[in-house]
Amino acid sequence: MSVRVRPYRRGGWEADIRVLLPTGDIHRERRRLTVTSKSAATRWAEQRERELLVNGPRQEQKEVPTFEMFAPRFVDGHARANQHKASGIEHKETILRLYLNPTLGPKRLDAITTEDVQRLKHRLRTQKPKSVNNVLTVLNMLLKKAVEWGVIPHLPCVIKLLKTSAASVDFYAIDEYDRLSKAAQTVDTACWVTVLLGGDAGLRAGEMRALLWTDADLERGMLRVERNDW
Repeated sequence: MSVRVRPYRRGGWEADIRVLLPTGDIHRERRRLTVTSKSAATRWAEQRERELLVNGPRQEQKEVPTFEMFAPRFVDGHARANQHKASGIEHKETILRLYLNPTLGPKRLDAITTEDVQRLKHRLRTQKPKSVNNVLTVLNMLLKKAVEWGVIPHLPCVIKLLKTSAASVDFYAIDEYDRLSKAAQTVDTACWVTVLLGGDAGLRAGEMRALLWTDADLERGMLRVERNDW
């Protein structure tokens, strides 16, 4: 640590202060002072040295973006950069456009409160709990990425998902599926194949629509499923 005071070439005095910070870094400040005497300049420099030792150097406040400003960065830097499915990217963009930006868009990321989250839940009260949780999940992931990327120092709010009941799925009984398959055969081949792809192979509608002839290996009786038409 050192304090030096010397005449400034254009009048006044220059204080040169060096302080060893707790982090091990050396902080240096040089200030031009307009006081007339060296003793006054020395007193100011010593007082500034004590302030630096107690409080450390002043940290510049970073400008925190608003939610709507950060949203495209989140989609590009998280969803697209990690090569999420096109349907997943569109899902996030839709939630941002329809639900999150209209509610939280003008707010700074570090100013989003738990009460804001509750207001969002109230706005979505006519939606099913699973749909509300989809919105909350995107919000939570966006804020976590903002912390991870150093945009904000910590999560500004608490986000709690709604309770959901386990959904029951109805399955065809063996005799019901047999009747469905036989009825599909009477319609046409395409209808029968559709029933078999869904019932026997377990494909979803989008996976069926995305199938190409090159996906079928007729010699080995195999079907390659690697795309989804959403």
